[in-house]
Amino acid sequence: MEVNRAKQMDYFSGVEYRDPTHPVVQAYAHPKIDYVLKNVTLPPNAKVLDVGCGGGVFTYHLARISDFVIGLDFSSNLLAQNRHRLKVCGDAVNLPFADGSFDMVFEANLLHHVSDRQSVIAAMKRVTRRYVVLIEPNRLNPVMFAFSLVVPAERGGLNSSARTLKRLVEEGGMKCLSVMTTGMISQNNTPEFLLPFLKRFDKEISWGEYVVLIAET
Repeated sequence: MEVNRAKQMDYFSGVEYRDPTHPVVQAYAHPKIDYVLKNVTLPPNAKVLDVGCGGGVFTYHLARISDFVIGLDFSSNLLAQNRHRLKVCGDAVNLPFADGSFDMVFEANLLHHVSDRQSVIAAMKRVTRRYVVLIEPNRLNPVMFAFSLVVPAERGGLNSSARTLKRLVEEGGMKCLSVMTTGMISQNNTPEFLLPFLKRFDKEISWGEYVVLIAET
């Protein structure tokens, strides 16, 4: 599905996200990062790039992994909300870094907002020495499917699944090390009082809201 860049720019110029320290955001982010850490081997002082970092939902928590985490986003509005100190305004297709600059390149909820996913993945592969991590909506989840239908800027989610992401990384010349669909917590929409119940779904379930995929170059 074609994604209109101008409309995406307009959409993100006005959106606001919960702070990374909000209990819902922590409940959303921590299980996914923990899954990544169980399936990668990073060196001490690993260099990590968060592509499409937005307001820092994951950037803040990726700093648990390393002191050297850079966040990149094309939206100045979202970067202004991001409290992480190392951040860059830039294009995910033309990453302003040398080849092999990072040990892990990470993105969450970016690919379904771009028209050329393969070019973004190729750019991520270029600047990593080893790992690429993708976190995207799962169209097999009824809530995500409905959300993608209702919100025009989220329509790319209709093309997002574990199978399609695995195909994209393999076509990009990488090996899929691990992939999981999981979770029922949305960073910005889940009411806090539902957390005790929804945390039960922080495991592998085919109809989970998100796909977490780890690829290796």
